[in-house]
Amino acid sequence: MEEKNNSSEQFKPRDIKDVTKNWGFLGRLDSSVFVISVIICFGFIFWGAIDHKSLGDVLGKILSYITTNWGWMFLGGVFFFVLFLFGLAFSKYGKVKLGKDGDVPEYSNFSWFAMLFGCGMGVGLIFWAVAEPVYHYLYGPTYAGAHGSVQAAEWSMAISFFHWGLSAWAVYVIVAIPIGILVFRKGMPALISTCFYPVLGDKIYGPIGKAIDIMTLVLTFFGMSTTIGLGTMELGAGITYKYGVASGLSLNVIILFIVTACYLASACLPIERGIKIGSDISMIATLGLMLFLFLVGPTKYILDNFVNATGLYIQNFVHMSMWSDPVEKTGWLGGWTVFYWAWWITWAPFVGMFIAKISKGRTIKEVVLAALVVPTLFDMAFFDIFGSTSVSFELAEATKGVIEKAISNDIASAIYVLFNQFPLSDLIAPIILFVCFTFFVVSADSCTLVLGMLSSGGDENPRTGLKIMWGIAMACSAGVLLALGGLNAVQTIAIVASFPFTFVMFGMCYTTMKLLRHDHLFQSSTGTNQIMTGAKQGTTIS
Repeated sequence: MEEKNNSSEQFKPRDIKDVTKNWGFLGRLDSSVFVISVIICFGFIFWGAIDHKSLGDVLGKILSYITTNWGWMFLGGVFFFVLFLFGLAFSKYGKVKLGKDGDVPEYSNFSWFAMLFGCGMGVGLIFWAVAEPVYHYLYGPTYAGAHGSVQAAEWSMAISFFHWGLSAWAVYVIVAIPIGILVFRKGMPALISTCFYPVLGDKIYGPIGKAIDIMTLVLTFFGMSTTIGLGTMELGAGITYKYGVASGLSLNVIILFIVTACYLASACLPIERGIKIGSDISMIATLGLMLFLFLVGPTKYILDNFVNATGLYIQNFVHMSMWSDPVEKTGWLGGWTVFYWAWWITWAPFVGMFIAKISKGRTIKEVVLAALVVPTLFDMAFFDIFGSTSVSFELAEATKGVIEKAISNDIASAIYVLFNQFPLSDLIAPIILFVCFTFFVVSADSCTLVLGMLSSGGDENPRTGLKIMWGIAMACSAGVLLALGGLNAVQTIAIVASFPFTFVMFGMCYTTMKLLRHDHLFQSSTGTNQIMTGAKQGTTIS
């Protein structure tokens, strides 16, 4: 294999003008990717608007097939992603930067972590942190013991840690690493198809590459639609519970309209003024909520439960990752672990690309350890404070059933019911609504950016008009999901949409290793850079 002095010479992307056309207000677009994606996404919206019952029936049948026959793939696949990333981080490739050698991080660690958290989890934590541990305590998996038992109470937090921990963030980072290297180090277009350049060469600009980008765009669209749906439900529940406004589709539509206007306004600003500021504010408010509940809640139980649940999580990580319920087949996995893994996968393209964008100048090892470990610890602390407090109410005879009843009536209201048991609840409720709102706006704003990039041939700064168009479409899609039945519809579309992209992610692991083996730049102990070259323009790496 021929060696050169600059490995980036092997990656010569085509000019965006050569693969896109001018669409006026929307800017330059990859016409085939944009048109086909619009047909699929808007087709879903129109079908749901015209006959949401038949749409729900079709999605339900597809869901049943996937969870029955392919649940094992989600479980084994996500476990593999975790092992793959830690192996990569501690290998010689861990020193490779997501960017040029001289690049330095563009954001402070606090802002970086805040954007990671706000973009990668956000409103989902607010929605589930109170309800999920109670669910696992009362209706958990068979390995957690009898429902409502002491053993189930202990396992409830460990299972929540598992769902929101390393496995979730590994799904995102699997996408972030090849994107970061190929886009910021090699100058390739910011597209998921770019990750397959080491295998396909210039064929990424052909039908195969376009099919990957269409799949990615559609998946990202539906993944964000599910989150917008959850966020709308959470805001609506808070307004209904604290201010007595009648709940229902009308309230959700009004909330959806207001929030959509806000995230579209944010999308018109650069990251430094929109997403970054929103992430910093929401992170500070979230820390304030956590500190308040930690101090006024069952502090000792929160600490005891954190230590105990962390031990169960670490000790049983492999077991929980691979448990497929092969004998009893209770169906629990489809509603929880498989749903979560599918949900994270629907977010993987947009969060992975966003992580790559804000991590420019950081090494693979730094990104893997920081983006997996730090957000995981934060999620664990958040769940422990909120979840332990809610479980403690169910364990005490005097308050038993308070949280469980709220979850049964409206899961989104659980966090407001919890804080209503403590002083200053009238002051805290607006803060919860604010945190939910800012997480909502940050996530949706980030997604409009990524959808714009995917439909414009990888342009890192897509036209504002294009982002607005996708932002409005996501809101309409979320409205359809709410009309279809809220949470059940969200779970269904997440699993159905994520299924084909799981195979793409397996392929990305292979191409990442192929890229790093043949085009690896690392720092020796003397600081000398050593280069192993990759593919020539238009050819694959052999």
